[in-house]
Amino acid sequence: MLRLSLKYDVQYLRRRALKHLMSTFPQDIDDWKKRDFNRTIPPVDNTPFAALRIAREFDLTWLLPAIYYCISSHPLEKTLDGVQWEGEDLELRWVDKRTSLVGRAKILLLQSRNALMLTKFAGIPIDGCTGVNCSSARARYAEVLGGWAMAGLLDYYEDNSDAYSADFCPTCRTVFKGQCDAASQVLWNELPDMFELPGWTELERHRVLTSE
Repeated sequence: MLRLSLKYDVQYLRRRALKHLMSTFPQDIDDWKKRDFNRTIPPVDNTPFAALRIAREFDLTWLLPAIYYCISSHPLEKTLDGVQWEGEDLELRWVDKRTSLVGRAKILLLQSRNALMLTKFAGIPIDGCTGVNCSSARARYAEVLGGWAMAGLLDYYEDNSDAYSADFCPTCRTVFKGQCDAASQVLWNELPDMFELPGWTELERHRVLTSE
């Protein structure tokens, strides 16, 4: 649709295509948290690698932070060696490999710092705690987060919420969710800079200018 909109100068096709892309690679953390329900691009394996090619081709820089984050949530070998997407071989350009690797390292460092923070507070009693295993659960989940070799902090609470419901008392679950939300917000704020991109405000300005 993007290529057709450019070839025939059909703006509504461009807006429609951008709406699809932004439903899957949003610019707001609240939209990110809801993307599994709102996305109109099916979660086909390796889609972020194909989306990166499109974003580069059409200068859709505001999509890049979320795309790069998604690539960082895949095994490292895919960034280095390429992927299969819809029967096609896709390999990142060197500049995108470098950007992905640099950003991925920064994300993993931030995840490790958050794991250490959770470990530090694991043994500190929480006012109102009514569970007998809450401290050990906090330590266990901190260890899991610190051991990841892929990006996962943005969805860490949501992806494991069923387990948290079983392992934490209501008070500790609320506190733990607050810690995870705060950590994901910090990561989201820093995400463009991690991938050597302008800040969210500048990316939004570019989106508005190029989408009109």
